[in-house]
Amino acid sequence: MKFLRFLHLLAPFVVVTSISSRANSLPEPASLLADDFSALTPYADPTTIGKFESLKIEGMTFTQAIRYETLQRPPFPWDAGMRISTIAPILTGDTLLLQFRARCVATRQETGEALIGAVIETTGKLHEKLSESEVSVGPEWTLISRPFIADRDAAAGEIQLAFRLGYEPQTLEIADVRLLNYRSGVPLASLPATKASYEGIAPDHPWRAEAAERIERLRKGDLTITVRNAPGEPRAGVTIQVTMLRHAFAFGTAISASRIAGDDSPDNLRYREILEKHFNKVVFENDLKWPAWVSPGGFGGSSREEIFRALDWFDARQISVRGHVMVWPSWENTPEFLRALKDQPERLGAAVLDHIADQTSALGTRLTDWDVINESYTNHDLMDVLGRDVMADWFRAAHKGAPDLRLFYNDYLMFSGEGPGSPSQYFEDTIEFLVRKGAPIGGIGEQGHFGGSPASPIAVLAALNRFSRFGLPIQITEFDIDTADTELQVAYTRDFLTAVFSHPSVTGVLTWGFWEGRHWKPRAAFWDQTWNLRPHGAMWLDLITRQWWTNASLITDTDGRAMIRGFCGDYKITVTDSKGTTLATKLVPLPRSGAAVEIDLSR
Repeated sequence: MKFLRFLHLLAPFVVVTSISSRANSLPEPASLLADDFSALTPYADPTTIGKFESLKIEGMTFTQAIRYETLQRPPFPWDAGMRISTIAPILTGDTLLLQFRARCVATRQETGEALIGAVIETTGKLHEKLSESEVSVGPEWTLISRPFIADRDAAAGEIQLAFRLGYEPQTLEIADVRLLNYRSGVPLASLPATKASYEGIAPDHPWRAEAAERIERLRKGDLTITVRNAPGEPRAGVTIQVTMLRHAFAFGTAISASRIAGDDSPDNLRYREILEKHFNKVVFENDLKWPAWVSPGGFGGSSREEIFRALDWFDARQISVRGHVMVWPSWENTPEFLRALKDQPERLGAAVLDHIADQTSALGTRLTDWDVINESYTNHDLMDVLGRDVMADWFRAAHKGAPDLRLFYNDYLMFSGEGPGSPSQYFEDTIEFLVRKGAPIGGIGEQGHFGGSPASPIAVLAALNRFSRFGLPIQITEFDIDTADTELQVAYTRDFLTAVFSHPSVTGVLTWGFWEGRHWKPRAAFWDQTWNLRPHGAMWLDLITRQWWTNASLITDTDGRAMIRGFCGDYKITVTDSKGTTLATKLVPLPRSGAAVEIDLSR
């Protein structure tokens, strides 16, 4: 199971179970499932899709569990899993409660979680649904409670509980499975219902005040503006409008070059409009990946002509562009011809260096930074043949071809555990290895993909503190939160962005897409398919365009001076007289160290 992501999470999510005060007066429920745990049976090929075994559990209130290992992802989540049929009838209007405990042992999900689809459905060909939900669990045993109302009559055996487990390779354990019938008249609010949460979500948690203090200190600068009629003659009483134009901190997104360079369809026009208005940095999602680069239009990418036209578009709008990725070192994520060289290490090594030279010669002056290597924790076929030292060689080759670019190592492990054997320890050791080998690494890229069990902001800050020891800038390169829990999605968007914006080592956050029509996790997109802004997208905009944005109207004092503390970035300063006539305008940058601006109206 070397390919799986073993979990030692820094701070697992918290499950809050809400229970009404009327719970003590609930009627005794009838059990709809057999007590014999062996009745829960798998329904996929155990040799290729999923492996299933029973376990004895000690130290818990339950003694049995089922371990299910998904070996490979089938076409649909329902193609693999377990199911069990009911042993008693239900009636329309009955109040039912599904409960089970689960935990993740290992996973290939970049969020570090195991996914479970919990479905109550008919056993006939149509599989009509009574209740359907997807949950995610971390490494601790988690109680999941889902109350619902039956919308049909069904005899014993006509309804089944199905656990859909056909996701990315993962190993999880499920125990204490119950489906209870409280009969009609029992309100859903009187039954327990789980709600995903995390440490630090409370509005008065101490981390918030600490983060606010750091943001004030690290992300702002003092701007002093002095207006004179002539040298030595201050101009008092004029109005100065301070208008922020752009953040110094990178708030960016992944993009497709074809959406920028393609036709003027309504979707493409809207795509460009939002991109230009709300993001100051972009990253090519697929266009520069090696398979797409050598086969334009393949691997989800765009043509080279479209890439260069997109770069011109971004240059004209002063939107910086990062590259992703030179070497994603597995057979799966490199061109097919490379696998044929696995027994010819010299030719294989030369092919990689030739590719790096090709890309840097074409784009080395057009980008600001570039991921040299991506996800070596789970993608290491090339190093298995060429040795680990070759990673430093790739950085040196990239630096030779593009000496002015900041070069990154990128992975998804920073917030996944700590200590020997943990994924984040591998990440940290890899950065240390590259530094020790003299690789010209200029930054650390942490992807930041999350699901329904996200790492707490306290855990995120602790991990950032660990990685800050290298003295390298850290970028969150692929942020998203993929969950059906809208409330959690909004809260975590707010708290994750606040945590990383407050940390001195972080220089930017890029989301892995923004529109459902072009997003690898559609429900994680800020805008839906028809361009409606979703609640967590509204939170993103509220933070970066309102809470962390500075616009102000000032009046000069008797010394002709006005002062303000604003968020670091680019500003336009407009001076007007009492009649509103514009006397002068000036564009100025505001760094953390502050800026003093002199405006002489006599010129």
